Amino acid sequence: MQDQSEASPCVALDAATPEVLGDDAIERLRAIAIQHGAVAAGTRIFRAGEPFRAIYGVRIGAIKAIRYDGAGEEQVVAFHLPGEFFGLTGIHSDRYVNTAVALERTAVCGLPYQRLFHVANDHPRLRRQLMRLMSGVILTEQDQYAAMAGHTADARLAFLLLDLRERMSRGGALQDRLRLPMTRAELGSSAGLAPETTSRVFQQFRRRELIEASGRNIRFLDLAGLRRLAVPLTHPGDGSGRTTAA
Repeated sequence: MQDQSEASPCVALDAATPEVLGDDAIERLRAIAIQHGAVAAGTRIFRAGEPFRAIYGVRIGAIKAIRYDGAGEEQVVAFHLPGEFFGLTGIHSDRYVNTAVALERTAVCGLPYQRLFHVANDHPRLRRQLMRLMSGVILTEQDQYAAMAGHTADARLAFLLLDLRERMSRGGALQDRLRLPMTRAELGSSAGLAPETTSRVFQQFRRRELIEASGRNIRFLDLAGLRRLAVPLTHPGDGSGRTTAA
């Protein structure tokens, strides 16, 4: 069995291609990576406004990044799944911009940023990898909601379901059955939709036989139909319908 630290996204910085970095960079990352034990759903990894000290990678489970509007209502701005990073929006301001909360039993690893910065200075390939990650993750956490503004609720939900299908199948064949780590209300919140709107769109998708849905369990019945709905949010050549890297 592969050692957990070896499999950690904090060591590979890209679970699919760790060999890109070279052995020396991997060993130095392993030396600074902090493997945190699993925590229960609802546990906060960090809060908005706290001093920025580390970036994090999801080992198991899932994370939601949230902020609060003027009325104190929670707004989900991004989801982070195994192999993905979060917390990078704190680099610019030296404080975390969003609050990170475990959606289910979740374990993360941390890379203290100052130590990571010194390692990256000695390894150009690692520095390039970090720049690629930062551009994708920061765009996801800052602009996902803005990218969806002006599009229909159908398009937003279709886009998110297709996006999750790809991300939750990372490293394997795409699956037609998923158990979502988030509630439907949380999924809708990430698209700027009220819970009642999200519920209505799910009902429409079921009636049109695009999906089967029971609780958090989703079965994809008509992928072509969902893709047609998600077209306004899809970049050319991106078969998954994703607007940003995660």
